[in-house]
Amino acid sequence: METALDNQLLVEMDDPIGRETLRRMASVDRYNRWIYEEIAPHAGRRLLEVGCGIGNMTSYFLGLDEVVGLDRLPSSVRFVRAEFAHRPNVHIYEGDITTRATVAELKPHRLDTVMCLNVLEHIEEHQVALHHMAELLEPGGRLLLFVPAGSYMAGTLDTALGHFRRYDRDQLRKLVTATGLQIIRLGYLNIAGIPGWWLNSRVLKRDLLPHDQLKLFNLLAPAFIAGERWLRRMWDIPLGQSLLCIAQKQP
Repeated sequence: METALDNQLLVEMDDPIGRETLRRMASVDRYNRWIYEEIAPHAGRRLLEVGCGIGNMTSYFLGLDEVVGLDRLPSSVRFVRAEFAHRPNVHIYEGDITTRATVAELKPHRLDTVMCLNVLEHIEEHQVALHHMAELLEPGGRLLLFVPAGSYMAGTLDTALGHFRRYDRDQLRKLVTATGLQIIRLGYLNIAGIPGWWLNSRVLKRDLLPHDQLKLFNLLAPAFIAGERWLRRMWDIPLGQSLLCIAQKQP
């Protein structure tokens, strides 16, 4: 019988740095909640999560009518299937969003939302991936896209995680509009995350974000989230550790 330990060992064998990063990011629950609160108002009732990983964000959407998870790593698929086995509205697939076979397999779900959080940067053929996400959406459906920002911040953390790139706003706008989707919102998030990423990736040349820094980041999160939300009401903030894009398919 498959056990939680079996799943854990499989996860570690597939991508040890990537999975350890996901486990550490699961601990920054206030940050994860912030991202959820930013995107949740745009989600429909039948959602596909491209690159569900170990289910850190999947768990926030379990109340929807249908949650479909996709990941290319067999260990992640097995882990998340076991985690949400008691949820009849959750369906987890192993596959690659850049392939036609995966699109054909997912199409019957008639999705009104496709969510891709910190995954597009891992895909070499990112324009193909975006076209397929747009194709999977029903008319009027929305793409919820979250990517690392600032090519000037690219460093050892990005290399260790298998990032092909970080994004700038104009670049992401062109990529998304090329799919035929209409952008509703496109902007930077998380100014406070820039110093830590820069220090660890560009100066200290680390492969993983340290536990103690993540703990401090999570502790201070309510203050900097409130501050950034206040700033955003008055100003189009021109930088951040990440970019959030909400785009819609024509009805």
